[in-house]
Amino acid sequence: MQQVASSVSDPAAEGVSYAACVAGEAVNGTLKIGNITTPVTQRVNVQFGFYPQPNAAPGGDNTTGLSPIPAVLSPPVGLSALLVTKLYLIPENLTTALGCPSSNATVEALCQEAASSSKDNTVFGLAQEAGQLTNFGLVNWTQRIKVQLINPLLGNNCYVGTDQNPIVVNPQLSVGPGGGLKVLHDPNPAAHPDTEVLKITKAIATDNTFVAPAVTGCGPGGVANIAIDEALDTATGLPAASGSNSLVLNGTFAVAVCGAGEDPALTQPQNNAQILLSAFKASASTATTGGSRQAVRGISSTDLSQLGIRRLFGLR
Repeated sequence: MQQVASSVSDPAAEGVSYAACVAGEAVNGTLKIGNITTPVTQRVNVQFGFYPQPNAAPGGDNTTGLSPIPAVLSPPVGLSALLVTKLYLIPENLTTALGCPSSNATVEALCQEAASSSKDNTVFGLAQEAGQLTNFGLVNWTQRIKVQLINPLLGNNCYVGTDQNPIVVNPQLSVGPGGGLKVLHDPNPAAHPDTEVLKITKAIATDNTFVAPAVTGCGPGGVANIAIDEALDTATGLPAASGSNSLVLNGTFAVAVCGAGEDPALTQPQNNAQILLSAFKASASTATTGGSRQAVRGISSTDLSQLGIRRLFGLR
């Protein structure tokens, strides 16, 4: 980000210059795909950076969101780190998911193996990133995911969604009961000018519009997988059209931003990303040493119109 974020003096930047990082952490929720509703009991982390993209125009994968359209950057380790979670238990065992007993010999053989062992009859899911995040609009975005179905009898390539045909979710954030919008200004503005964090507590991310594709790659391998895939689809209601699926995640959502690059009171150019990174390091050091930190203050959605963070993101 330090190398690619543009200066406000660049005419292509449309007078906007900032660098920002997002961190979302869900602690619980539900995921319904087809006719299976699974509680989310493991933490789900979404993290990425973004900055205004010079000369960007809506189109392709970016049809809505902030203006100018931001370029989204994955964590340094790669695209897979955009979405990080752990295995979660699917509340339907394999024999149920296959529709056992079955008249198909391949499926029935798997049914009998699954029924003979609780380990072989338990199915876990693992949500994974399946493409770049787009259409980022501060409290909404488009994210491509796939869910691996994990069971010894299903092989290592059993998925709902693929990189080529992902589950495309469009989470919309809202503030739940007892939650609020808070802004934390950097306690050292001399070192980190125009740097602040917008945090939504008790945030709720929801989407019930996405389509769930059919399962693929499940079973012992080869042509036998076709029968297993079809059995899983039939019993679980896949593929499932928009309105049949839903996502609800509860947690916190924070955006850290530095807009020093467009502050006329500062000598330009300013490296927004470098300042933001320095603020992160200072914050981590303060937390480690037990030093004091500036308290956050709660604000209303109306008050947001008064904040520089809205101006930076084109939400004037």
